[in-house]
Amino acid sequence: MPRLEAVLFDLDGTLLDSAPDIRQALNKMLDENGRKPVSLEQVKSMLGDGMMELCRRALEATGGVQADDLFPFVQTFIAHYRSLPPDPAQVFAHVREMLTALQNAGVKLGVCTNKQEAATKKILATLELEPFFSFIAGGDTFPVHKPNPGHILGVLEALKIEGTAGVVFVGDGPNDVVASKKASIPCIVVTHGYSEDYDSLEADIKIPNIDVLIEHIKGLGFTF
Repeated sequence: MPRLEAVLFDLDGTLLDSAPDIRQALNKMLDENGRKPVSLEQVKSMLGDGMMELCRRALEATGGVQADDLFPFVQTFIAHYRSLPPDPAQVFAHVREMLTALQNAGVKLGVCTNKQEAATKKILATLELEPFFSFIAGGDTFPVHKPNPGHILGVLEALKIEGTAGVVFVGDGPNDVVASKKASIPCIVVTHGYSEDYDSLEADIKIPNIDVLIEHIKGLGFTF
């Protein structure tokens, strides 16, 4: 059985229930531009493809937008999001204990999210989660991002992991599953996240909560 060398994690919907904070910043941007607010459920359905697509979807849902008009909206959203004090309650239950157990077992941990790198590092630092991770990649860290497998492979290279035999990816959406499969890495999906249709996701395993992650990694045949 292969030894577990690294576990890579998506962020929003996987480690953090960040949709309420994102909605708050998004609605500030929309309000400043004379738009109606979006609901929490709408925001959850818009997440997964980075901040540019998030803003595009919010604008399309509240009146439409021209492609060349996106940049100022995105900049305004980012400014509002960075000004919010991250709520510690957004860290899903048992995340810290799970990360501690993996780290103590000598497993390298990384983040692979389509959220902007600077915003990702800031929120992880503020929530005191950053020390768990040996490398953090946002959607703008490399020339490609999920569902492109190069996003995942770039993180593994940064972690100095050779090959993919000892790696697992943990996410909550279709981009995570597609990128993992293309990188030949098993994907575990946590169904407490933001995917609209978990039944359609062809993950290796689906789990309801992060507290059972380690036992399911062992169930895939990994030792550590």
